[in-house]
Amino acid sequence: MKHLSALVLSSLTLGASAQLTITDSLSVGTLAQLLEGLNVSIVNVEVNCAGSAMGHFSGSSELAISEGLLLTTGGADLVAGPVGDFASGYPGTPGDADLELSLGMGSGLTYDACVLEFDCVPLGDTLLFNFSFGSEEYPEFVASDFNDVFAIYLSGPGFPMPTNVAALPDGTPVAINNVNAGLNNAYFYDNEVGTGTMVTYDGFTTNLTAFAVVSPEETYHFKVAIADVADASFDSGVFLEAFSFRSVLVTTGIHANNSPIRLSRQGDQLIATLPALAAKGELAILDAAGRTVQRTRISGDRTVLDLASLNRGLYVLQVLGVDGIAPVRFVQD
Repeated sequence: MKHLSALVLSSLTLGASAQLTITDSLSVGTLAQLLEGLNVSIVNVEVNCAGSAMGHFSGSSELAISEGLLLTTGGADLVAGPVGDFASGYPGTPGDADLELSLGMGSGLTYDACVLEFDCVPLGDTLLFNFSFGSEEYPEFVASDFNDVFAIYLSGPGFPMPTNVAALPDGTPVAINNVNAGLNNAYFYDNEVGTGTMVTYDGFTTNLTAFAVVSPEETYHFKVAIADVADASFDSGVFLEAFSFRSVLVTTGIHANNSPIRLSRQGDQLIATLPALAAKGELAILDAAGRTVQRTRISGDRTVLDLASLNRGLYVLQVLGVDGIAPVRFVQD
């Protein structure tokens, strides 16, 4: 449990003793340049955050991300520091109705929302975005009402209603009660057990990837949102990896050239031949809307998946828990 006494910083740029640096001097143009990766263009950027709640971060830390954009429910300047410090700002911004709907809760129960919205035009048929969610609510307020939450909502062709493309593999939103040391713990890092010298948050997720199948050269709208739940205390934040918002063209069929995963079919069985890097992960099959329809433990360099229960359509096979392995598309006919 943190003591309710935060270290007051006179500058948003940390001293030489720290390796994680945060600054809030970001223009709209800088935001787009920081996020844009391969084969996408970002336009119409809107930010609805308190001035101190958002920042650019860079440097080495316990995070798996070394640079990017930080959105918080308090003060971005409070995030860089030892885990013994305490991040709990009170920006006073309203909550967010979409996040409340994702949690199935009543209106007016979220606070201090920080929301980034933009339009994008992908050149490929698959959009990806890397992120890590962290919070001071860990571990004391797991399984409580203080269920701080994060989501990335996508709308556009094929997505008539805003769809959370940053949900966990089980379909639940990234939130305190859904990913922690006891639940979905493969995606959680306990910073109090670790070194805890660079990031104030008591816990955060591994580097996760938002994923969606889209139509090339169409316009899509993204809403990236984070909020406190039940009260405005104990900050949470999301680290959006720089240049990771990207679009790839995944070849329709049994495999894609840009992925080390190779697939073959034997009746209703799909055989995935995987690189050695994937051994510690899991395989997930996602439908065209990005929903997880099957998960399987990886067994050696060849893993067999049963497709008998899948409807006809387009699916994507993705390795979970291991970075650097591109997903691959296949057709169930």
